[in-house]
Amino acid sequence: MTTLQIRSKGTITLPAELRRKYNWEEGEILTAIDLGDGTIVLKSQPSEIDKISSRLAKSLKEERVTLDDLLTALDEERKTIYQELYVKKE
Repeated sequence: MTTLQIRSKGTITLPAELRRKYNWEEGEILTAIDLGDGTIVLKSQPSEIDKISSRLAKSLKEERVTLDDLLTALDEERKTIYQELYVKKE
């Protein structure tokens, strides 16, 4: 258990061991959940990139899309774009 002190402007400093453990850095957004009776829980907010990548991973898993499938599609798309941009049409 860790004791924290509220400073004059309402700020608190989280102990370094907790910041390292949860990989929290300056600017990290946390949600404070008030459980009543003076009990507050701090929860990390996942970034938008984390949310999007999680949804994408879930979707790919549900559709059974493999890494090889993605790389093949990427290669095909690159070829298509190259043709559109750099190959002269007669």
